[in-house]
Amino acid sequence: MEYKKTIPKVAVFLLVCLLATFSYASETNGPTTKKIPPSFLLITVDTLSVYRLPFYGYKRSTAPFLGKLAEHGIVFNNAYSTSSWTVPAVTSLVTGVYPSSHGIMRGSVKNGHIYKQAPVPKKLPNLPEQLKALGYRTYAVTANYHLTKELGFGRGFDRYACVGFCAAEKVNSFFLKWKREIESQKGPVFIWLHYFDPHIPYIGRQPWLKQYQNDETEEESGMVSSLLRPVQMRQTIKNKGQRILTLAKSHYDSEINYCDEQINKLFQEFPSLEQYVMVFTADHGEEFMEHGRLGHARNLYNNTVRIPLFIRLPGITSIANSKEVASLIDVAPTLLGIAGGKAPLSWQGRALIDQKGQVSPREERYVLAQLNNGIAPPLNALIGSNWKLVINDKTQSKELYNLTNDPAERNNLVTLQPEKTQQQNEILQKLVLSLPPAPKTGEKKPLQKDKEEMLRSLGYIQ
Repeated sequence: MEYKKTIPKVAVFLLVCLLATFSYASETNGPTTKKIPPSFLLITVDTLSVYRLPFYGYKRSTAPFLGKLAEHGIVFNNAYSTSSWTVPAVTSLVTGVYPSSHGIMRGSVKNGHIYKQAPVPKKLPNLPEQLKALGYRTYAVTANYHLTKELGFGRGFDRYACVGFCAAEKVNSFFLKWKREIESQKGPVFIWLHYFDPHIPYIGRQPWLKQYQNDETEEESGMVSSLLRPVQMRQTIKNKGQRILTLAKSHYDSEINYCDEQINKLFQEFPSLEQYVMVFTADHGEEFMEHGRLGHARNLYNNTVRIPLFIRLPGITSIANSKEVASLIDVAPTLLGIAGGKAPLSWQGRALIDQKGQVSPREERYVLAQLNNGIAPPLNALIGSNWKLVINDKTQSKELYNLTNDPAERNNLVTLQPEKTQQQNEILQKLVLSLPPAPKTGEKKPLQKDKEEMLRSLGYIQ
């Protein structure tokens, strides 16, 4: 006969009670595992035109590495800057509000007088401060004298360096000094790198320039690279013909290639960046006579305010394109939301994706672009998925464009579509009036004398 071992019922009851006690103790008194939020890499490229990037349909392979990153991310096809030049745009990027609500719109020299650039208002919460409050270590290297620590762009960063108007290689070199420190961090990290390369002067970068313009002479190459201001290039085009414009575009494209290669090298030197949530964008674009001008900071056409934007999350394996209208003011709430934080009430943007990387279709949305730099006419632009209205605040003249049928903004429909103009104008005025005014910052800081010539050479000075 088979013998079976049995356990008394009382013993079974006591064993169950004991296990339950241990389980309760471990849940209440044991160490809790808190999920560490992801690290972030924000890359911005100064003066980078969305129209000259292959992952937005451009014929030249100007950014192969960035294209590969975009293949594993969410690409926003309708993303816009808040202005057409660096200062107001980047201030919006870090504070999450439109230019009229942060007030930092100027910073140039005209007729020998320095126009003062005010520091970013301390009353406005910014992205690095919000991330620091969540336990992030924060690092930034910027290549633009408009973005110095003294002007408020270093607020909230543990380490911040403005290396001036310089090449991407120097940005990388300076940043990599912090590599060991960053890799030793146990908590999450936020990194912001701002590159400058596509900005005028357009240096001919090899071997790409040879691929794009194999008939360019050494003399021509040197001449185009030496044109320091848009007005100089315009005069040279007038004197020597449209070939100079063609060469300038090829130089510009080669600059994008150079910057792309340097970003590729950064990832090779710092492979753990692959595991960061990455946002890539630009402060504004660049015009090559599409509307009669060169450069930027003179109008609000899409050549200068439509920007590249993609978000790459580790684990996403296929490209996703979003037609949602996006703005630079959305970057801060998007990153803060992924980190598990709550956006300050002052922020005017919205999170573009949720913590799982999903884009939720929203109702029709309009965003603003604003320009009031004291050089160009004061402008406000209302931009939606189909329509765009631009108003000159001084003369009240209007331009209305159907972006679906006329993406190049060639046909002003104000006269032909008075009802649509009135409708869009009402939306624009309501949106502008809903924005709180900029906080008072007190005495403005003058631009440093040693930067005056630099700013003049780069086209910000008349």
